[in-house]
Amino acid sequence: MRVAAALAAALAAAAPVAALAHALAPRYDLPLPLWHYLAGAAAAVALSFVVVALARQPLRALAVTLEVAAGAALARAVAGLLRALGVAALALLLAAGLFGPIGDWDANLLPVAVWVLWWVGLAFACALVAGLWRALDPWQALARGVAARRALAPQAGQAAHTAHASQASRAAGVARPAPSTPRWRPPLRRAFAGGCVPAVALFLAFAWTELVWGSSAHPRALAALVLAWSALAWAGMALMGRAAWRRRCDPFDRFFGLLGRLAPLQVHRRAAGWALVVRWPGAALLQARLPSRSETAFVIVMLATVGFDGLKETPAWEAFTAQALAVLYTAGVVHVIGYAAAGSLVKTAGLLLAPLAWAGIYLAFCALAAPLAGEPAGRVARRFALSLVPIALAYHLAHYLSYLLIQGQAALPALSDPFGRGWDLFGTRGREIDIGIIEMRTVWAVAVASIVVGHVIAVVVAHIEAQRAYGARALRSQGPLIVLMIAYTAFSLWILSQPIVEAG
Repeated sequence: MRVAAALAAALAAAAPVAALAHALAPRYDLPLPLWHYLAGAAAAVALSFVVVALARQPLRALAVTLEVAAGAALARAVAGLLRALGVAALALLLAAGLFGPIGDWDANLLPVAVWVLWWVGLAFACALVAGLWRALDPWQALARGVAARRALAPQAGQAAHTAHASQASRAAGVARPAPSTPRWRPPLRRAFAGGCVPAVALFLAFAWTELVWGSSAHPRALAALVLAWSALAWAGMALMGRAAWRRRCDPFDRFFGLLGRLAPLQVHRRAAGWALVVRWPGAALLQARLPSRSETAFVIVMLATVGFDGLKETPAWEAFTAQALAVLYTAGVVHVIGYAAAGSLVKTAGLLLAPLAWAGIYLAFCALAAPLAGEPAGRVARRFALSLVPIALAYHLAHYLSYLLIQGQAALPALSDPFGRGWDLFGTRGREIDIGIIEMRTVWAVAVASIVVGHVIAVVVAHIEAQRAYGARALRSQGPLIVLMIAYTAFSLWILSQPIVEAG
């Protein structure tokens, strides 16, 4: 029976599953043993804490801003252009997914645009330049346009009715009060008032489609998923209102919005128009309002899902999967659902357990910090939740950089011929992917640098928050969390090293 179970596990592991590969590069032999990098990165994070602990007052410079004002007319023109670009992109991608070529995943524009340009490229742009998603969001833009058209028609009719009534009143010599506009409150406007629980659930569902769903790269299936999301988003906006849907339920607005807080450029509305604010990276993560429990959960899920994406590419996960499939085979589950479904079941379990494991570890360290901080562990966890965002970005950058540079090249030929009609609109139809565009030593160097810099920014943000909240207790309250960040730095680099470096 054990032999049969092992054979079943091997067959299941070898079974083909349609998915996008994130690591295509060959193995790379490090010039130094791996533990040197792990120890050096951990020491760099520890040293950064010592530096920020000694430089208490200068840390306030993180919040220094430089504003460049823009007129209202210019701001409206730019916003309108971005909204139009987002709507046009959505229409083109849906058409390509529904009517474009079917074959290799990179032959169709929709999978390349969704999984490479949007989910990876736009995330980098939001975090490293400025938060752009809210301006580009096509679902919000279309809902806004429909709402504006609906508002114009009643206003025109009401104005004509008011003018007619005023003339009649003046003729009769009776003073008529100005009509009042009834305010209808959709029944779900106050739903989920405690935070963003639906956004957490929808983000997990999206992560499942990316990391587990076998048809994530199939153009027709992906187009159907985009249409389903469109229907859900517009129905939610109609019932709750656009602002409430965005605030409570929209996982993409929250994900890209959190990354946008790391960007050096921020856009803020002012009375006379708009202002472009230049800040230190991560300064926008400092806020007076304490994040809610569900907002804290969203950050943890965001960090855990990208970490699971890297973990499932390690030999350790492959060994775990083989053992899990052997157990499922022995229990008869594989005979009922098949090998591929059993493999997806294991991945789904891992995806759900990853946020729970990270939340448990994070809350345990927050419980250690609670007596030192003088407040409950739950409030400690909420207070420092946003300091985890730089870590999520660092891992996102380290894990997906080569994926973006290599797989992103597939967008060029697909854009020249989005419907597989033999077009060559931009002269790039026959261009092939160059996997040598980035060397593995560069990938590893960027991974190490991004992980270290991300954790350093997290240390700085957390310490400023501790200074503001705890005063004299700030330094000692950070001890357990710094230990957690140092450990996670080493663990992150270990995960990233598994698919690309040779074991020493």
